[in-house]
Amino acid sequence: MNFVQYMLAFLVLYLCAYALINRVCQCIEHCATARAYSKFRENGVLVKMDDVEAGIMKSKKEKNNVKETVS
Repeated sequence: MNFVQYMLAFLVLYLCAYALINRVCQCIEHCATARAYSKFRENGVLVKMDDVEAGIMKSKKEKNNVKETVS
């Protein structure tokens, strides 16, 4: 095999590994979201996805504010 074939093989292996890891991470994220949502429903709290998104945005904004004040 020459250099071009090695590079092509490396690229294909890298893409396959990346796709596999990405798929596993998406699955873990989906399962965690579903588990958290089901716990809210078990406790009788009606949660809309818009409310969840707003809470996430608020949390990110607070985290960024803390980083700015610490810096």
